[in-house]
Amino acid sequence: MENKPEIYVVGDSTLSSFNDEYYYPRYGYGAKLDQYFNLKVHNLALSGRSSKSFLIEDNYKILKNNLKPGDFLIIGFGHNDEKYEDPNRFTAANLDISNPNSFQYHLYNYYVKLALSKKAIPILDCPIVRCNKANDFSAENGHITKYGDYRKAIIDLGIETNTTVVDLTTATKNLYLDLGYEEAIFLHAWPKAKPETVDTTHLNIYGAKMVAYLFAKIIQSGTNPLAKYIKETLVMPIKENDLVANPNYIEAPYKPFVSNEYHPSQNFKLNNKDWFATAFGDNGSNPLLLATGYFVKEDNNNLIIGQDGDYLKGTISETEGIVIAFKQISKEKNFIITTDVEVLNKKVDLAAGFGLMLRDDIYTDQSIPDSSILSNYVACGFYNDENKTNIIYSRENKKLLPSSFNSSYYEVGDKAKLELARIGQVVNLKVLYKGKTYTKTYTDFDFFAIDNNFFYLGLYATRGTTVKFSNIDFKYTGISQGA
Repeated sequence: MENKPEIYVVGDSTLSSFNDEYYYPRYGYGAKLDQYFNLKVHNLALSGRSSKSFLIEDNYKILKNNLKPGDFLIIGFGHNDEKYEDPNRFTAANLDISNPNSFQYHLYNYYVKLALSKKAIPILDCPIVRCNKANDFSAENGHITKYGDYRKAIIDLGIETNTTVVDLTTATKNLYLDLGYEEAIFLHAWPKAKPETVDTTHLNIYGAKMVAYLFAKIIQSGTNPLAKYIKETLVMPIKENDLVANPNYIEAPYKPFVSNEYHPSQNFKLNNKDWFATAFGDNGSNPLLLATGYFVKEDNNNLIIGQDGDYLKGTISETEGIVIAFKQISKEKNFIITTDVEVLNKKVDLAAGFGLMLRDDIYTDQSIPDSSILSNYVACGFYNDENKTNIIYSRENKKLLPSSFNSSYYEVGDKAKLELARIGQVVNLKVLYKGKTYTKTYTDFDFFAIDNNFFYLGLYATRGTTVKFSNIDFKYTGISQGA
């Protein structure tokens, strides 16, 4: 019996799998290659990674441990290697293969050479273009930056090392020029059922099938041995058949925050014009009422945030209700915030929490009792489950994701230092607590499914916990390069 080769795929979000609740959900083309090839496909691509940052992932270890003679390795990086704002991902396209800081060096030494050492067959993919209204692919949309032309670097590396190159940059550029922007956007993810929300970097299922088809057509026309495993009939995807909306999509009733329309109740008024305050979520009553016990107070340059009284219905659990002081931040901005925090009061343990949060959306006018607002966020903070305090956690696709870091329940008098920094698609969190440092990085986390234009950075607490935030230091650090 023939031991058939297998296909391994590495790369970024344009190839990876996703699980989101968009109207047209994100879908990488690596997840659709099995429609065109009679081989098993192992899609190891990860969203937000570059040829450099992928090396620290478990998926790279899986690749090294499992790639075998005769297998094919499809290598699809470029989008995130361009991110010169982020030293953990950036590699330069204008440096040659001998330079350890170059794109070519990483592609060759960690992927092409790995495949050759395993007697597998490497294939280099040029990155797909970014869709744009002007159909202009002469700069970043075509992966040409001040640090070089990433498509050209791949093609030159292919020639120098005799490695097959699949030029998806040119293929997708020509496709988009032929279709025009108004039609090309149907290849891409839409967070909402509105064309203006289109994600011009990430594909949807129709787009993933189309790019996988283009890949197969290019392989079919060349001499790479993978061509003999193409399925007998290559059928080009058709929008009418292959563009599928999420059947479970529900548009969230959401009104974006507008500062000059904001009129806080007495317990949320702040003199500091850089911060606003509100409470929302599942609180068993209108969360803005005094009866819920939520408050945000100023004490010199400190903010005291929490819940007092006997009506402790806020929660961080399967449902959520919190009080938060927040800033609205454009998705175009990089930033960093640090703060000290001290627990002043605690009335219960279970489902209580506090900290520093970066989230998708904010609600300043919710009056409906028992409303579950389970939006995406990452929290540089603490929440208590049945027997411990989770340190650094998140909520994504409505699911609360506990931390891998934990301690015994926090107590009155406990202090911590919190830090949250956004650099492009990456958010780094750090907590210093009881002499230990906890860190976590979230890469390409979805902050824009509901509010497509803004982050909301907040200091929060709930369920009978009151905390003091002091030495709050926020600053912008530049402009994000985006996805």
